[in-house]
Amino acid sequence: MNNNQTKIIVTLGPATNTENALRTIKDKGVDFVRVNMSHSSLEDLEYFINLSQEVGIPFILDTEGSQIRTGDLEQDYIHLRENDELKLCAQTITGNEHVLSLKPDYIIEQLEAGDLIHIDFDTLILRVMDVSTVHDGYVRTKVISGGTFGRNKAVVVDPVFNKKFQLPTLSEKDYKSIKLGLKKGIEHIAVSFVRSGTAIDEVRIATQNKMKIISKVECIDALENIDDIINKSDFILIDRGDLSKEIPIEKIPFTQKIIIQKAQRYQTSVFVATNLLETMVERKNPTRAEVHDVISTIMDGAAGLTLAAETAIGKYPFDCINMLNKLIRHVELVVKDNGNYLNENGYIHLLESSNYLCDNSSSSLIPPHGGRLVNRVLSNPPDKSYLESLPKIRLDQNKLMDVEQIAIGTYSPLEGFMGQEDFLSVLGSMRLANGIIWPIPITLDVSEETANKFDIGDVIGLTNDTGDVLALFHLSEKYRFDLEDAAQRMYGTTSNDHPGVRMFQSFEPILLAGKIDLIKGRKSAMRAYEQSPKQTRRLFEDRGWAKVLGFHTRNVIHRGHEFMQLKAMEDEKCDGLLLHPVIGQKKGGDFKPEYIIKSYEKMIASFYPKDKVVLAAFSTFSRYAGPREAIFTALCRKNFGCSHFIVGRDHTGVGNYYDPYASHRIFDEFPDIGIKIVKFDEIFYSKIMQNYINDNSAAPNHDEDDKLRIISGTQARAMFLKGEMPPSWFMRPEISDIVLDAVKNGDQVFE
Repeated sequence: MNNNQTKIIVTLGPATNTENALRTIKDKGVDFVRVNMSHSSLEDLEYFINLSQEVGIPFILDTEGSQIRTGDLEQDYIHLRENDELKLCAQTITGNEHVLSLKPDYIIEQLEAGDLIHIDFDTLILRVMDVSTVHDGYVRTKVISGGTFGRNKAVVVDPVFNKKFQLPTLSEKDYKSIKLGLKKGIEHIAVSFVRSGTAIDEVRIATQNKMKIISKVECIDALENIDDIINKSDFILIDRGDLSKEIPIEKIPFTQKIIIQKAQRYQTSVFVATNLLETMVERKNPTRAEVHDVISTIMDGAAGLTLAAETAIGKYPFDCINMLNKLIRHVELVVKDNGNYLNENGYIHLLESSNYLCDNSSSSLIPPHGGRLVNRVLSNPPDKSYLESLPKIRLDQNKLMDVEQIAIGTYSPLEGFMGQEDFLSVLGSMRLANGIIWPIPITLDVSEETANKFDIGDVIGLTNDTGDVLALFHLSEKYRFDLEDAAQRMYGTTSNDHPGVRMFQSFEPILLAGKIDLIKGRKSAMRAYEQSPKQTRRLFEDRGWAKVLGFHTRNVIHRGHEFMQLKAMEDEKCDGLLLHPVIGQKKGGDFKPEYIIKSYEKMIASFYPKDKVVLAAFSTFSRYAGPREAIFTALCRKNFGCSHFIVGRDHTGVGNYYDPYASHRIFDEFPDIGIKIVKFDEIFYSKIMQNYINDNSAAPNHDEDDKLRIISGTQARAMFLKGEMPPSWFMRPEISDIVLDAVKNGDQVFE
């Protein structure tokens, strides 16, 4: 062995599977060897243990651990395109382009509609569409980001609601590996996908406390419990590859620094793995960036470095070891302070205090409104007996939607229902009491009788119609409000003909304020499409988008909307488009959500530019607030990650109560809104130019006889109900066919 302070772990495989190879490795001063059990059999393990012991190099037993992986395939790689459907099966099968099994098989039962599934470093992203068939052994998914995947590839589930997937610390194969390791006298075990200190306790029992535990940090759960894991471990290994599947790749360097800094306080040594000299799998020399990374990692204070593919399957395994030794010696020659290379620099402490490890935000997208994406979803809900003991308030679907949107961050910075100070401030200035822009009161109204049942400080269960507690409400305030004054401020009128005023008049006289904690989402036929802001932000990041255009709608797509979307994308140089139709309560005659979704799915499959569009459903309802609601719709899309937002003529308009351009002008009063508003005047179709044109700004003197105006929703609905196809300049025939076929089948297309 060499005298380097920084140790080297080498992964064995086809490139290093002979006695001569191991003797060469030993001669180069390698400290430990291992095999990757995710890609090796028990027979492979026994072979390499025997070989290492014969040569005299300490062996590290490496578990496959609690990770979700793809099953076997009919061919090495399968390519799926956007909008393709794929069944995920619990049963062990040989997969193809239509069906795929996941390991472990019981993970299928834990999936929910709307969960996003990232396969093999986000090469392929699936959306869970339907879990009603889970008892038949499968769920249905649809591809939302196409790509290629292979067998036994890592899978990461991004759930629509925060939840912990139940995975064992050790697999059945791991227990057999440990039994073999104990028999062979192996002294070190590297535990994959450690999620908590409890997992380490389990491994100590399984190994009869005869092996030193190297806990591998490679998932977000490990970051959330990092102090407990470090405290209970003999060593830490940071696997940057698997970790980068769960946190943005740009966070890996600082995350590495923080973990090493923490481990030094516990006097626990840290190894670092993945992509150290990845170029040398195929080439004899590393890149300058790789050299810089290795030296920086040693300077961070890493006690050891791990070579993986470089020595397991690479063309130049021994050159890799030589290069790593050269870099280590150079650092130790330059820095002679016995290994403590990283002093406790102020910026490391700053990162730790900002909860950097567990904050999964990314700087490439617009910051959420207020600077932080609110998360009020309980990852560990209370038990049933506690929930049954709570006083309760039953909520209608609209209020349940508000609860859900608060919890997942759509209404950031709100964390609950508004108190009186914020309520009055929003009505008066369209800002919260702290000055942050917010135009719409988000309130919980109850009768006086109901309010009298509760005391400030009570925890109240918020239930659906069937009595299921979906959220906890922490009561902090009770107050009355002047209904007529509130309606006047909110809508600019107290007329009973205004639907918003009528909504206000239905309110009970007492408002309750307080933060909420979501236990589970409401039942929804559109659940598969209701992505959370955290999910859409990750989707945008995975696609490399920084500028994202948001589009609000409650209608089946027509050519005018298509024109605005693509024109704004081009003019603003946006990387992608979020299509975000509202699926909550709307006015009578509007399209039902499923047909809006179908129309946009057809557009994505056939007409939109590939890999430039994400479709998700926005579960909220109309507030009938005109310009105020325009601001609200923009701020919500800002929280979903949109940097730009389209506002057309009469956006969120209500009858004739607001000027058609009031929703444009209102944004001029809020230059600090933080999202760019892309405004469109009335658009028309030019018969001569055979294209849509933005009126006034683009063609102020255009011949009126050449203009074909957008057909109103009422007109379009009448045509469909008569079985007539709208003109192709207004709506693509392929979209019209979706509606007409449904009408012919007797389906209810409109609200």
